[in-house]
Amino acid sequence: MAAKCNLFAFSLKPKKKTPPELSQTLPLPVPVDGEPLPIEAIFTGYTIDVVNPVDIRLLCLNGGFGQGMLSRAFPVCMTNARDATRKRKRHLPASTQDPSAGMIEEPLCLFLEEAFFLMHVLNILCLKDTRGNTISVAQAFAKFRKVKRNFLACFCAYLYLKSKNWIIKSGIKFGGDFVVYVKGPQFYHASYIVLIQEVFDGADMQSSAIDGLDFQGFNRIAETTGKDLLFLEVHYPSALDLSDDAACLERVKDVHVAETFTKHHNYLAARNHA
Repeated sequence: MAAKCNLFAFSLKPKKKTPPELSQTLPLPVPVDGEPLPIEAIFTGYTIDVVNPVDIRLLCLNGGFGQGMLSRAFPVCMTNARDATRKRKRHLPASTQDPSAGMIEEPLCLFLEEAFFLMHVLNILCLKDTRGNTISVAQAFAKFRKVKRNFLACFCAYLYLKSKNWIIKSGIKFGGDFVVYVKGPQFYHASYIVLIQEVFDGADMQSSAIDGLDFQGFNRIAETTGKDLLFLEVHYPSALDLSDDAACLERVKDVHVAETFTKHHNYLAARNHA
């Protein structure tokens, strides 16, 4: 067992090239030169967009939050000028393609769980709607649960993974809930595809159950993309009323998360080795 863990940890190979501007990172956003940290973002109804380049840089380099709207990973304001020009030509009409023009304004998109983490846990995100009205933490929680049916379970799982110091991204590309990275996507490929199952009163909730055919498909995707599967069981307190947003938000700390692996890998060893 120990040999497998060590073998997996040492087999984690870094990417061949990491852009210098993305190589200096911190685990979480921290104040810079004593400046206050509240970051303004806009809730569009499905995504949360950050448009200030200073805030984008702060979130990308400190915790690896968000993804560029037009990019595979980081917005153009985080990369070099040649990359910015290339992306500008790709996404703008031919009549507006001007290599000498300034950098395209590409927002940073936060997925719901990380945005709520920045709001509720770190208290550094000020969320507004498209009309400029401020959205409170309680209002955001209710809105996010309407957008995403299993938001409560996903947020609890996100907190659990964040406590292990993983960099967490949306897993929709691989059919999962999350994918997790060591240090960040600029350093390594994703290590795990995370699938979340909700458990209430000791039984899987029917809406989140994964049958044998589903598992076979997820396992094939994981093998093809060089990743492993990590199942997280989110156990709700038996007395919790899941229809009550206020009660759910108040009792997030009482939710327990358990791990299930399809292979005998120690993912903490892999995370801490890098």
